[in-house]
Amino acid sequence: MAPIIEGPPEEGEAPRPLGKRLLWFVALWLVSLIGVAAIAYSLRALIL
Repeated sequence: MAPIIEGPPEEGEAPRPLGKRLLWFVALWLVSLIGVAAIAYSLRALIL
C-alpha cells in the first residue's frame, strides 16, 4: 500500500506541474468556502 502522506521529492526527481499543485489549493479553498457557508447558513437558520 502506498503511503498516505508523501515525503519530500527524491533527489533529482522532477517536481509536479504547477497546474496540478495550484489545482489542489483551489480545491481546498473551494471546499473550505462551501463548508464555512454551510455552517453560517445553518447557524443563521437556528437564530431566526
